[in-house]
Amino acid sequence: VDFVRDFEQTGKPIAAVCHGPQLLAAARLVKGRTLTAWKTVQDDLRQMGANVEDEAVVVDRNWITSRQPADLDQFSNAILAILGRQQAA
Repeated sequence: VDFVRDFEQTGKPIAAVCHGPQLLAAARLVKGRTLTAWKTVQDDLRQMGANVEDEAVVVDRNWITSRQPADLDQFSNAILAILGRQQAA
């Protein structure tokens, strides 16, 4: 949890798929953020104040989230795009 909080404070990319966003919730970082997760996790995130979209990939500032293994190609492409933008800067 401290590791994720440190990444958030420094603006480093955070990528989470399936149940991974539960760690963001445990770190109390999801309120007001837009993300996605495995279907059974989505309601928990909403209850914690997150804006949840049922999409293959959701990017919100430094966060890249995805729902499920079937979305991994899109998820991987989104991560590479974010890393490419950071490297260019």
